[in-house]
Amino acid sequence: MKHLANKIAVVTGGTRGIGRAISLALAESGAHVYALYARSRKSAEALEEVALKKGLRITTIRGDLSHEESYSRTVRQLHESCERVDVLVHSAASGVHKKAMDLSERHLKWTFEINFFAVHKLTTELIGKMSKGSKIIGITSPGGTRVIPKYAAVASTKGAMEALFRHYAFELAPEEITVNLVCPGLVMTEAAKALPELEQMLNMTLDYTPSGHLTTPDQVAELVRFLTTDAARQIVGQNIIIDGGKGLLA
Repeated sequence: MKHLANKIAVVTGGTRGIGRAISLALAESGAHVYALYARSRKSAEALEEVALKKGLRITTIRGDLSHEESYSRTVRQLHESCERVDVLVHSAASGVHKKAMDLSERHLKWTFEINFFAVHKLTTELIGKMSKGSKIIGITSPGGTRVIPKYAAVASTKGAMEALFRHYAFELAPEEITVNLVCPGLVMTEAAKALPELEQMLNMTLDYTPSGHLTTPDQVAELVRFLTTDAARQIVGQNIIIDGGKGLLA
């Protein structure tokens, strides 16, 4: 049985990488997925084509949530299209890859606008459409609690996001709206390929991962899918790590 039949899911960053895998997984579970994206129409069209072939309901909406005019247009489309929101997944992320001392105020403001403020704005905008049984899930990063070279800006936003989601979870649990985070290790997406010193990071990750494998977007999506099931309703306010055991090692 498709446990999300007749449900509506909104996935930010939902047309590429981890977000794309999540959009497909939720749609395969019966949801009508609204996959938000900022730039690549080509990626959105590719997802639409896959959905059409599989008979899945995925609607893509273009809008950069960090810009006011684009944000307002996107939210208006969601309000017009979605009578309610049963699942909200925050997967979109971007930022500047520099050493902490090389970051300007502009770098930090831009990264926080995308990865933190847009998350909160969209959540508070859509919370009125959520009710008992709804789920909010954020995709975070080991950088939220650990040092990753040239990741200071993005890491700061992830740390802030994790703190914010703990408060979401506490405040919304009495309404039976569950909030959790999923923290993948290094996942080979297009965004990951843009990381500085990727080859060194890749080799180090594999050396220190007990399972000997990188986590895939589909594996992250399966964990997100589980968190939308009734079996996961007592998982509240957790940051669930999926990294093949790498986080076990100092």
